[in-house]
Amino acid sequence: MKKKLSVKDTDAHAVVKSMASALGIDYLDHKYECIVDLPKEFGQGSVKSYDFKDGFGVVHTNYKLTKDFHFELAKGMVHPLKLIFNVGNVYHHKLENFEKYTEINFSEVLVVASTPGNNHHFIIPSQADSDLFSIEVNRKLFESRIIDFTEEMDAEMAILFRDLNGVIPFTYKGSFSYDIGVMIEEFKNCGLKGMNRYIYLEAKAYEIFSSFLEQYLDDFKKPDKRSIFRQNQTRFIKQAAVFIKQNMENLPSVQGLAQKFGLSVNILQGGFRSIYGMSVNEYIQNERLLRIKELLEQSEHSISEITYLVGLNSKSYLSKIFLERYSMTPTEFRSRMKRNEGTN
Repeated sequence: MKKKLSVKDTDAHAVVKSMASALGIDYLDHKYECIVDLPKEFGQGSVKSYDFKDGFGVVHTNYKLTKDFHFELAKGMVHPLKLIFNVGNVYHHKLENFEKYTEINFSEVLVVASTPGNNHHFIIPSQADSDLFSIEVNRKLFESRIIDFTEEMDAEMAILFRDLNGVIPFTYKGSFSYDIGVMIEEFKNCGLKGMNRYIYLEAKAYEIFSSFLEQYLDDFKKPDKRSIFRQNQTRFIKQAAVFIKQNMENLPSVQGLAQKFGLSVNILQGGFRSIYGMSVNEYIQNERLLRIKELLEQSEHSISEITYLVGLNSKSYLSKIFLERYSMTPTEFRSRMKRNEGTN
């Protein structure tokens, strides 16, 4: 069994208000922020809207439904440009005049613009944790923010913003960056109140928006030339990190490591900086130092043997980096450790 619903989206708040009206329930209105909680017969969760200036807003839907939920956005009006980031389970979308639905999975973003006669259709599966973060841009109102930059826009960017009256349908699906995923969580978990909350949320929404536009242009480059790390590449970065720990004595170059996991060097470096806060070589150095310390504490290996085990060619270099990190040489560290054991 499924439920069908028609929703207006002239601005972010219209989504919440028309949904509440269609469901016959109330919504909360906190000026720039509106909330509607789903009735129990539909499931659990809410839809929130954030309406900022110049046609810029956010709609955040977070719910688990008891039935498959089919809804469409009303015909006969100019719909906002939508950047829908999926941070939950799969959903499906199509424009009415398109033949097939598009499946949108976790960590994917759908950029979509409809026309007054070719409206949006969504299918949200039941018993799934749906979590959609949508940036909504009324391009006619938003023009005042970007009018000074329209002449210098890349062709790809112009496609997004120059159709002010929404007469050209447009869809694009890609994977969004790990950093955008972090920003979305920061937006959702904001604990501020009043004016500070408004300022923070608007700034964070724009940070997400600008970061995606940079990524959108990056997507048009050849794969080996891309520089922005995507969320769906996280598992490859973590696999590379495990590989480094397990193969320290014989590691390939950074380029060889990138090739092993099917990534460009730029993406590999960007992934390590996003997840671990350091470059690949900095990560390797850090793991080597931790391993050196562990071997000094838990083994009887000589310094020369430890040098080989952590993939270094010089015992003096090992002593140098260990001294910089721990303010003592490996020999001094091992001696102090043994003295402490004897005292204990």
